[in-house]
Amino acid sequence: MKSSKYKTVKTDVLVIGSGGAGLRAAIELHDNNIDVLIVGKCTKRNAHTVLATGGINAALKTMDKDDSWQLHAADTIRDGGEINDTEAVITLCKNAPQAVNELESWGADFHRENNGKITQRFFGAATYRRACFVGDQTGRSILNTLVDQVIKRNIKFHSEVYIFSLLKSNNKASSPVNGAIGIDIKTGTIIIYHTKSIILATGGFSRVFARSSSRSFENNGDGIKLAYDVGVSFMDMEMFQFHPTGMVYPTQAEGILVTEAVRGEGGILTNANGERFMEKYDKERMELSARDIVARAIYLEAKAGNATARGGVYLDISHQPKSYIKQRLPQMFEQFKKFCNIDISKQKMEVAPTAHYSMGGILVDHTTGKTAVNNLYAIGEVTSGVHGANRLGGNSLAEIIVFGRLTGNHVAHDVKNIHWLPLDRTQINQKIATLTSNRGKNPIIIKTELQKLMWENCGVARNGKDLKKALSNLQKYQKMNFKTGTPLKNNKKLIAALDVHAMIPTCELILKSALARTESRGAHYRTDYPKTSKKWRKSILCVPTKSSYTIKTKSIPSLPKELKMFMNKQIKSHLLE
Repeated sequence: MKSSKYKTVKTDVLVIGSGGAGLRAAIELHDNNIDVLIVGKCTKRNAHTVLATGGINAALKTMDKDDSWQLHAADTIRDGGEINDTEAVITLCKNAPQAVNELESWGADFHRENNGKITQRFFGAATYRRACFVGDQTGRSILNTLVDQVIKRNIKFHSEVYIFSLLKSNNKASSPVNGAIGIDIKTGTIIIYHTKSIILATGGFSRVFARSSSRSFENNGDGIKLAYDVGVSFMDMEMFQFHPTGMVYPTQAEGILVTEAVRGEGGILTNANGERFMEKYDKERMELSARDIVARAIYLEAKAGNATARGGVYLDISHQPKSYIKQRLPQMFEQFKKFCNIDISKQKMEVAPTAHYSMGGILVDHTTGKTAVNNLYAIGEVTSGVHGANRLGGNSLAEIIVFGRLTGNHVAHDVKNIHWLPLDRTQINQKIATLTSNRGKNPIIIKTELQKLMWENCGVARNGKDLKKALSNLQKYQKMNFKTGTPLKNNKKLIAALDVHAMIPTCELILKSALARTESRGAHYRTDYPKTSKKWRKSILCVPTKSSYTIKTKSIPSLPKELKMFMNKQIKSHLLE
């Protein structure tokens, strides 16, 4: 295609991603008098944050006075297989109450007790009730609250723009980023963003798997690809969370999340034989065990022949009053009514594990959001470290608000000392010239093939043979060309091709890391190495070389004294209330 047609937009800081993390960072930048622009792939109030339903964690002590940030941190580290970035966890848990209070002051309508205090409910693996919620639409409420603040401040916002490449001032590995290229999905206009600094807030990569709680257009690994191409390091890419409860049918609903709040409100899991099977896997915590344990339990029940004909199990909340369910779980009530014509106040839900959350991602300094590439920062699910080997339910919404604010504040100070660097027009023209092609495979079909490859070979249960097979098969996709055609406007094949280009390096990093970790820890379950090994209490790094990425390991420091005393404290009596 002709490479000269594009428009250029200039801004001090470009935030790529219009979910909670990106919005909170942009608000902080604006409030520090920095010129900032948000670019989102979806419409303004429809980022993936709306799908985070159940709650946001903070040790507010409104329900359980003995809770503390230290216990929150201990739960997070225990659930994370003790390979979390401890300093990041401490930062998260100390700042989470401020994040909730800030959202409340901006208008988030959290559920309240009769005394006016914010209600908190249990999530899996939590010592105390800690999740603050707005029914089962917490993420949507938080996103709308942040969008309202963005509009109030007149912060610049581009919707439905797919950023497919970052720009560097020259081709040297040490060069800083100074721009990005995007395509307006609706109009086909190519936009060059000229900037001093970039914040990646692009989300995770759950859509590299066939059954996912994400929608088709999101979480395809876009941020991983952008960072991969400019030479950042990644960590714990093998650590991917399969949420235990996703919808099983009908086809158009397969994988849609059934919030953990259902179990938090007393939901019971039974197999096809009517047995409450969690007793076999975690007698103390039962349905409120960690997500990896519950997902693995459902997998093992299916393997033992105890699953439904569709390969799922049953989740039952019908023992609760209908009025209670409609108040606390309104979205779930409507969701099952809409897709399955089931009244969950009378009938059981059929559920199975679904690809949900990326614990691994870009290696950052969580105090600042800095990556290894100058002027490039990252926050939220695209990063690694906070969650370790498994994410505690309710921590993702806390993470995006806490680190969105902290990173935004740091970038605001950094950017004042960064000079404008000229755009490399030759580099831009080359990238645009290769955007479309009239030769090659259908990328829509290839995307489905890749998702199936990852689901079958790198899912809830993994082994070396399957991982090697998937890596070998991935090579053929790395060399493929994709037929996208023209025009650029509303070009579904072009968008699918961009998704596939993002998925390929993401899958490569996941598979190589999963193959390297010869143990089972957290969400990473190897059937050929089923035990957790002390020698593997370390993180796996993917470090750039001149031509590719190499695998290294990073030891985890001992826990600080202020947390050690809390690691064995777990109040089990509350968990079965």
